[in-house]
Amino acid sequence: MINQELWNTLKKLDPMEVERRSLARYDIKNNTYTLKICNRDYIVKPDEHIIQPAESPSEPPIFFLYLASVNYLIGAENIPLDGRWVSVKEFPSGPLFFRGPHAMAAGKIEDMYGQDVDGFSTVCQRLGGIQVEAGDAAFELPVFPRLPVRLILWLADEEFPARLTYLFDRTANVHLHLDGIWAVGELIEILLT
Repeated sequence: MINQELWNTLKKLDPMEVERRSLARYDIKNNTYTLKICNRDYIVKPDEHIIQPAESPSEPPIFFLYLASVNYLIGAENIPLDGRWVSVKEFPSGPLFFRGPHAMAAGKIEDMYGQDVDGFSTVCQRLGGIQVEAGDAAFELPVFPRLPVRLILWLADEEFPARLTYLFDRTANVHLHLDGIWAVGELIEILLT
């Protein structure tokens, strides 16, 4: 499903170090990690190349969940959040990377919730989101233990279409390369729609 080299890289890492850096829980008996993603526990099985929800292992796999999660487990660092929120274009090389096919996923969310604050609020809360003050509705989602994401929604009106903005803690690009951050946006769009 994702590049074999990502799984190989994860398997070569010291599991205790991965646990410490990512805040995932390692199960030495089963050689698995439990990683909290948007308020749900997922079991990551490096030997089998599988990631599945702990409570419903038969759910179909989501490519971007795999891509973002394995990259996070490989790259997460044991550092505190900075507390400053930035757009993806504020990361080094962000203005060049996050455009065209790598623009942050927003269209489906804007279409679905561009006139539905209650629906947006409900789905964000279901994913563990905490309401914050911004736009017409905004939530901070605990995508990964060290990688929260803020979603800010401006509703459509007579003059402007709906608009969604992603903000990341300034440390996000320490844990993930830009393509991993982009994968997080794709995953969020799937989970919200």
